[in-house]
Amino acid sequence: MSVFLRWGIFGILGFAGLMYAYNASKQMAAKRAARPAPAVETAQSGKPAPEVQAEPAPASAATNAPPHCEAELVVAQRALAARAEGQPLDRLLRIQEIAFQEPVRRQRLEKVATFWFQHEGPVPIPEALRLGVISNCVMTSPAP
Repeated sequence: MSVFLRWGIFGILGFAGLMYAYNASKQMAAKRAARPAPAVETAQSGKPAPEVQAEPAPASAATNAPPHCEAELVVAQRALAARAEGQPLDRLLRIQEIAFQEPVRRQRLEKVATFWFQHEGPVPIPEALRLGVISNCVMTSPAP
């Protein structure tokens, strides 16, 4: 068997393997997008918890917060949503709001995301979440 024939067969099999992996990953992504999000239940009542907003609440819900505290609120909301959807923590820590920050700021946002991702108990209502995140932010983190 000549060298060219061997490498030709190897190339064809390699290409077929890559196409198989590509199509399989597309099918897995389509199945993941099609399945419904799992319902989160509160610990006390057994009723489904209210949906977490992906957008920050209007500024009138609490006092005007500094922009870095608003960013922490968005991260906390995304963390609660990720936990409800069953996503892993490492995927949450790679979101745009965290990953593209300076190292000190990124550490603070990672801490906020981890805290709210591991939060036990019922999902707080949006107003309580906003108040808790912003008050903690104002007390602990200086403006960037």
